[in-house]
Amino acid sequence: MNPRFLPAAAAMLALVACDRPRSAAPAADSPAKPAVAGSDVPVLPVSKGDSWTYLVKLTIPADVTSPGAAEVQTRHERTRTYLGRVAAAEGLPETDCFEVTVPGSPAEREFVQIENDRVLMRGSLILRPETTKPMWLEKPIPFVIAGMKPGTAMPEFRTSDGALTRRTEVIAREEIKVPAGAFPCVRLLTTGTDGDLELRRTVWFSFGKGIIREEKTRYRGDKLVFREVQELTAIRKGS
Repeated sequence: MNPRFLPAAAAMLALVACDRPRSAAPAADSPAKPAVAGSDVPVLPVSKGDSWTYLVKLTIPADVTSPGAAEVQTRHERTRTYLGRVAAAEGLPETDCFEVTVPGSPAEREFVQIENDRVLMRGSLILRPETTKPMWLEKPIPFVIAGMKPGTAMPEFRTSDGALTRRTEVIAREEIKVPAGAFPCVRLLTTGTDGDLELRRTVWFSFGKGIIREEKTRYRGDKLVFREVQELTAIRKGS
């Protein structure tokens, strides 16, 4: 496989599904608001043009992309830039937007709702010609909340057909080291399914700084089909 197209292959395996939205709703109400820890607030102060750069290590095991294909391992850079408040599509409200770029792959926009004490997920959109609609959540899903502690669980997310599920819980509060330095973080584990694929995603989020490290794996049955690790290398403030 041409390495130039590996980010696109990874995106397909991640099944963002922006052009095939499915009706969905959380399986439970939002969790009770935890006691706010002063050092956690504001959760994510941002200004237009702020950017986060990551080193991404991608592994696709043998026989995944095609029968007899060799294992693929690559490294590339990913940049997440805050664009300000943007409407995902005509008729949708403006919300906080990040644009994620990877060399050789279409840019993706991540739509979130940033409040003083929490960040909620709203949707995403891959900027490619065949994409007609963003994936949009009418009811936002909590991503991080100030004061969250190990054992805190977010409401389960499930599509109406049950094909896509997500469940997130807080595993620990810990300090981790990445190329950009050492950061106190909350470690979040998300598990779920997307059709016949099983997902396991671990995110280390530092209050006031953002995502520091992320690990994503996908399995089909007991076979690993995708593994990606990204670590923060730099944070740059917008002008």
